[in-house]
Amino acid sequence: MKHYNGPFFTEDGFIQAEFLIDGEEVKEFEEGGDSGEEVIVIPSFFNCHTHVGDSVVKEAPTGTIEEVVGPGGIKEKELASADEKELVSSIEDYLKRAAFSGIRNLIDFRENGLKGVKVLEEAAERIGEGITVQKMGRPSERGYDKEELRELVNRADGIGLSSYRDWDEVELEKVAEFLTKRDVPLAIHCSEAVREPIDKVLSLDVHHLVHMLESTDEDLEICAEENIPIVICPRSNMYFGKIPDIPNMLRSETTLCLGTDNAMISTPDIFREMETAYRIGKLHGEISPKNILMMTTWNPRRALMEEKKGKDNLLFIEHRGQDPAYEIVTRSSPHEILEVVEFDR
Repeated sequence: MKHYNGPFFTEDGFIQAEFLIDGEEVKEFEEGGDSGEEVIVIPSFFNCHTHVGDSVVKEAPTGTIEEVVGPGGIKEKELASADEKELVSSIEDYLKRAAFSGIRNLIDFRENGLKGVKVLEEAAERIGEGITVQKMGRPSERGYDKEELRELVNRADGIGLSSYRDWDEVELEKVAEFLTKRDVPLAIHCSEAVREPIDKVLSLDVHHLVHMLESTDEDLEICAEENIPIVICPRSNMYFGKIPDIPNMLRSETTLCLGTDNAMISTPDIFREMETAYRIGKLHGEISPKNILMMTTWNPRRALMEEKKGKDNLLFIEHRGQDPAYEIVTRSSPHEILEVVEFDR
């Protein structure tokens, strides 16, 4: 039996709490208390946007966003020519590193149609129950194929598409209509390299958007009004010379979440993503580390998953005595995680 106490990050902020841990489960929990080893306790991390298949790319990609990840770009060519066994192995390694970093839920945009979903399933099965992967499949071509879509939605958890401008508008509307009728979530990259028409994008009945770097204040306000979450990926954006204005996004009251994006560019380390978000956020004004921590814990639980009662996971992290949110966001790493335990919430 292990005994911990310290600041516990709830939906309403930090409270003092005391925990008794038996194996990998919380046996007793009490607000207050000051006995036991002092730690910081937070919900396990969500990585809200990844492309895990990119882990098969070994060389540092160079070029513009379009040249690297756009239609016919470096990523598409590498994925098309990748050996399946090597692809499964590289994804398995990526997921293990994600789990080591305290991530217990991950949302992946899975390219290459049904084959891509099956590859991800095989890699996830190899690592067991350490991490839950939400598979956002993608049609093998940028066009409406009813039979392929039917197979995809029967296997995947949703559909995750490249940008609006990559698609023929009519074909994209057919895909969206198919998914809406079946209540299947659709997510899409939006306004990453150039601004895209938010009214047309949201008319597709999207579940969430990714990036929104080139969005206007009005675009962000519309997303807030429509309760459309936005996932930002600062390290990936910086790789291509772009810096999201996170304080401005927060002022619009949109729900923000964090993702590490392309595996060929960024590791699945949410600590590094949070620190980057906080530091570049300060380039545009004051920003609270608590807001950053929310983007990897409570925001995705509220906005990107169905409300589920019962078991969740908590991270018990070494505490140096600083403000807990600031410490987690700027000073901590996966090596400070002492325990990952189940908890009834």
